[in-house]
Amino acid sequence: MSDFIYSRYKVKPKRITKEIQTIYKEESPSVHEFHGNWGSLGVSRNLYSGFNPYENDEYIVVVIGGPILMFRDNSFLNAKDSSEATFSIFRRWKIGSMKWDKDLNGPFVVLIVNKKTSEITCITDLMSFIPVYSFKLSKEFMLSTHVDALAKISAQHDKFDEISEVDFILHGIVTYPYTLYKSIFQVAPASEHKNLNDSNGLKSNNYWIPKESREYSSINKTAIQLRKGIKDYINKITSNTSNIAQFISGGEDSRALSALLQNRSRDAYIFLDRMNREGETAQKVADVYGANFKLAIRDKLHYLNILPSCSDLVGSGSQYHHAHTYGFHKDCNLQSYSAVFGGLFSDALLKGARIKRVRRSGKLPFIPEIKRKSYSVKKSLKNPLFNKGSLVELTKRRQAHLEYIQNFRNESAEEWFELWPSSMNMNIPNLHANRRLFRSYEPFMSNEVVKISSAIPQRWKLNRKLFHKLAKPLLKPTKWLQHGDGWYPYYSWPFKSVLFPIVKIKRKIGISLGINRGNQGPWGQWSYVTSRKEWFNSVQKYVYGAEVFSCTLDKQELIDAINSSGLNINLRVNFLQALYTRGKNKNL
Repeated sequence: MSDFIYSRYKVKPKRITKEIQTIYKEESPSVHEFHGNWGSLGVSRNLYSGFNPYENDEYIVVVIGGPILMFRDNSFLNAKDSSEATFSIFRRWKIGSMKWDKDLNGPFVVLIVNKKTSEITCITDLMSFIPVYSFKLSKEFMLSTHVDALAKISAQHDKFDEISEVDFILHGIVTYPYTLYKSIFQVAPASEHKNLNDSNGLKSNNYWIPKESREYSSINKTAIQLRKGIKDYINKITSNTSNIAQFISGGEDSRALSALLQNRSRDAYIFLDRMNREGETAQKVADVYGANFKLAIRDKLHYLNILPSCSDLVGSGSQYHHAHTYGFHKDCNLQSYSAVFGGLFSDALLKGARIKRVRRSGKLPFIPEIKRKSYSVKKSLKNPLFNKGSLVELTKRRQAHLEYIQNFRNESAEEWFELWPSSMNMNIPNLHANRRLFRSYEPFMSNEVVKISSAIPQRWKLNRKLFHKLAKPLLKPTKWLQHGDGWYPYYSWPFKSVLFPIVKIKRKIGISLGINRGNQGPWGQWSYVTSRKEWFNSVQKYVYGAEVFSCTLDKQELIDAINSSGLNINLRVNFLQALYTRGKNKNL
């Protein structure tokens, strides 16, 4: 949990509380409100110990998230109802010693309000893993960590930006700095933002930029540095906590994480439609690395059923279905753990998941992953569902963001177009949900990983070259245990390129013969969901939001498009979520 809404002008008491609590369908958190001549501020309870708001005669300090403090110990992680960490950050900032890219590690937002001068300072993390949104109109100025809560309190909830809606439906994200609301924008990542009493805007200074560099010349030394950085991040947490858990799967990221946590007693959770090949592999991994395997079974329509709750939770413009833990946070009592570790963003930052590849490269024997140089964000968008004017404007926005990235990156600008800020990555709502539900920690989002990712050549990321060197010592105990997809993570890409196609063919034959039945993977099957009557009922239920889509087909044509098996499933799901958001806000 933990979100804030700040307003330069006083807001009626309990109004901020109401809007923050609407993020949750049930079990809304308590909200602490502050009011004065400087304006109003409301912040919901922070699940991370030590990060309660701090207030003295002159300042109010709020921390969102649970960053690791690198300038002192983190003993406060065991404290209850404490603002020790918040105060430590404030004190270091006050004396001018704070280095935001070094002293705080992991996702965070810091907001400091000077009650005497009405000046505010807002600091975003390296990647804006926790985004901040701003609204300004005339003399009004507001900030929040939740876009819909800000839209409601600023009376912008029905003022949608149709270009951003098209963007979300087509790409699953909204191009920075835009949001789904015309007058609300995301503020810059890795920056210190100030708002003075006589100004209705933000003066922003980057404290870090992911400049393309060549400061790392040895892949082996870099892998060692990475492994140490991740270990240090984990150790700073586990040395101050006793009750921990992790997410586990049949993959290599959770396997490496399991090795790093091997000496700690912990539970390892996986969520599946049923016990399957993925689960069996994960259980073997848990046994090898000494974790208590915990299987939680989900309904096959789980991802359809959670649409309203999770769409509200992660906010409009973020794909809701990445909130994989929703519902299980209660069933598995994840909130009871001092720390729950995940493996998010390893693919994005270390394995080049956002590098566009030549089709089929890395899939055929002895053919490595090859960067596709012909790809470009600058190409004009085309789609028959949307009018040409909307697509032209959206193309301009995407080109503008690419040009912004090209100011500090050359070879990898197209990759970092989808990475910086992190809201450009469609998987980031996983973090947005988890941090609001339990004490979530993501080692592959730590500062060492982010900074090294920005400073290494793309060829180190392709074919798992750097990640393999980083993880190989950790994977040795499971040397001959297949990945859930059928290859062996301990070995490098040439070994994988030979065996993987053979395994894929064998599995396809098994499916055709009826030997391999049902969902064998970790996620739900959208092909199943979109063929069920519950899907068609949901389309009819949410389609009242279509009345305000002027850039799309008429209502019946829209229904037919969303239900069409010929349309990309991701697009159909995004469309359904957009309809829900539109309809909900229309009737507020």
